[in-house]
Amino acid sequence: MKLTRIAADDDDHDRRPQRRRYEEPLIVRVRKQLLAIAESPLKPIEEDINTIAKIICDNLEDQDLQTGFVDLVVQLVVEQPFKTPFVAAVVLNVNTLKAEIVDKVLEKAVERTNAMVQRGEWREVKLLLKFLGALQGVLEGDGVWSVLQDLFTKALDLQTESSEEVRSIRLWNCGCSC
Repeated sequence: MKLTRIAADDDDHDRRPQRRRYEEPLIVRVRKQLLAIAESPLKPIEEDINTIAKIICDNLEDQDLQTGFVDLVVQLVVEQPFKTPFVAAVVLNVNTLKAEIVDKVLEKAVERTNAMVQRGEWREVKLLLKFLGALQGVLEGDGVWSVLQDLFTKALDLQTESSEEVRSIRLWNCGCSC
């Protein structure tokens, strides 16, 4: 009988060391949520967008969170371009609550766009301009549209020049005066 009584005491008092509860830093949570945005068909995207924006705005004093968010947004736009509209929606939502963070996002995106133009990395330039175009509502004046218009005009000029060169080369090679 004593054996069963001791066993009952052991069940009441778990002597194993308790596991410490670990709460991950906010930037880690935001990073995970941003990376997973629009990946689950079961969870409404609007929920994710609002949750991320609320965490960012509620913890404005956390510098690690701010810089991590700004860096991650620009990085995500380049590395996972299909998420650009959703990332832009988060930034626009943050803008309705705390515009100063969006200013930092815009500065970082423009800075990186300029660096990529200087390096000639046109794919990244295109992706960053797409992101900035999605944020058109927070930009002053024509914003990105004037830059895009200039690029489109230049592309048309280059295409026209190259097609005229191709036509003149064909005519020269054929030796006829058609």
